[in-house]
Amino acid sequence: MLSILVVDDQREEREGIEFLIHELGCPLHVVTAENGRKALDYLEHKSVDILFTDVRMPLMDGLQLSKKALSLQSSLKVILFSGFAEFEYAKTAISLGVSEYLLKPINVEAFQNTMQKVMDQLMDQKQENAASQIKQGYVKKHVLFNLVNGLGMPSSMKDVSFGLPDHYHGMVLMEFEKNFFENAEPDFEEFILSLLEGQIDYLNLNDCQSLLLFSQRQSWSFSSFHELGMYIRDSILKKYKVNCYLAIHDEITLLPDLSTALIQLDQLMEYRFFSPDYFVFDVKKDFYFADDRLPELSDNDLLDKIRSDLMDRDFFSLRANTDLLYQKYAKQLQFSQLYVKYMFSSLYQEIMTYSAPIPEIELCRGIEKLYKSEELKEIKEIIFEGIARLEQEYSSSEFLNRDIASVKQYIGEHYGEDLSLDLLAAKVHLSPHYLSSIFKKNTGNGLNKYIKNVRMKIAKDLLMQTHLKVSDICYKVGFQNVSYFCQNFRDFFGHTPEKFRQLNQKLNFGEE
Repeated sequence: MLSILVVDDQREEREGIEFLIHELGCPLHVVTAENGRKALDYLEHKSVDILFTDVRMPLMDGLQLSKKALSLQSSLKVILFSGFAEFEYAKTAISLGVSEYLLKPINVEAFQNTMQKVMDQLMDQKQENAASQIKQGYVKKHVLFNLVNGLGMPSSMKDVSFGLPDHYHGMVLMEFEKNFFENAEPDFEEFILSLLEGQIDYLNLNDCQSLLLFSQRQSWSFSSFHELGMYIRDSILKKYKVNCYLAIHDEITLLPDLSTALIQLDQLMEYRFFSPDYFVFDVKKDFYFADDRLPELSDNDLLDKIRSDLMDRDFFSLRANTDLLYQKYAKQLQFSQLYVKYMFSSLYQEIMTYSAPIPEIELCRGIEKLYKSEELKEIKEIIFEGIARLEQEYSSSEFLNRDIASVKQYIGEHYGEDLSLDLLAAKVHLSPHYLSSIFKKNTGNGLNKYIKNVRMKIAKDLLMQTHLKVSDICYKVGFQNVSYFCQNFRDFFGHTPEKFRQLNQKLNFGEE
């Protein structure tokens, strides 16, 4: 409901205007003030839509009040009324930005017409503001989508203001099973933001991932981002009956660094393949294995797993199982340093000589460095350096390039079908998380992101080159929900599919 502040030093005048407003059925919340100073004090603390004020008043007249009121609330509509019909008042009122001027005694018909005119203007203005905010929100999401995907600020928007902060105080990546957002959007965004406090930007990345960006340092009742993550996860499970995995980046991130931070979160999320019972991952934590798993795994069990990882070229699992072995000894102090160093040096030798022999002197240096380590964490770092070297060798191999090329080709030929990670991994005879890891490492894109990019570009071509309906294009490129497809297209290209087609047709027409 719109609100009006009626100001007059005569009580009967104030009550008369209020009575008339109610009698004519004007949908207005009425507040009154007996002079300009009291009215100004009210306006300094609360906003109103209409200021209806007498001109001649003690302490502060209507013209002075109007000028100060408009400086406080620029969208305010001001109606002056006075028993003095001097031209100078009207001229001054117009120069101040007053909307209407009425004479005493009030003519009911003139009053009704004036009030209706002003209320119509206010409603039109509110609708325009709402539409503008929605449009600004779309533009903001498009810009954020470009930034988090490493595409930079769109050139056409570098000098445009759309409410983005200079930096974010934290990021949370949420990941679900395949196609969750096809059914959950757009209600999910409203639900997740209702759980949280403060200024938060939300961005859907693909059909199973979305991102929360915190533009303020939060003052929740939660002791940490990790505790907040568990609250989000539990709330989602209660409402949607699905598991949600969260990766947390609790550090200040500048806008140009958003894509790097997202890559880090995406890599961290790979732990969910290895630890399906763990739901919140933090970049500041080293490992994610439940303590009660350690007694169940002997050294031989873990070493057999590590050898299997070497054979499968599954470097993510190789690191994870090595991490688990490290954690086991980090939590148990009954073993002698010599035994631990012997066991890890044997592992180091096995990793370093797996693909091809290395110079014996280089191997000896590594083992010597390992034996001289004063902390177990140093030993872990030496082992991981060896794994990184081995992974680098495989990353440049023709077999790896062939596997990635095969996956890309399959996606390009079957983009309209269900493209699960398990299916794609089976096509090239690799484990799912290993394929996910090498694809991301060698292309710079996660598989979900790559699939979405392919589908969006084909959708764009179909919009430009055919007369297919938007719904037909949606299904053709592998989406099952038209509204979700339109939302993704808008985030990706900055316009809805229909608007994009219209703009493209105008450009083509102009070229002809």
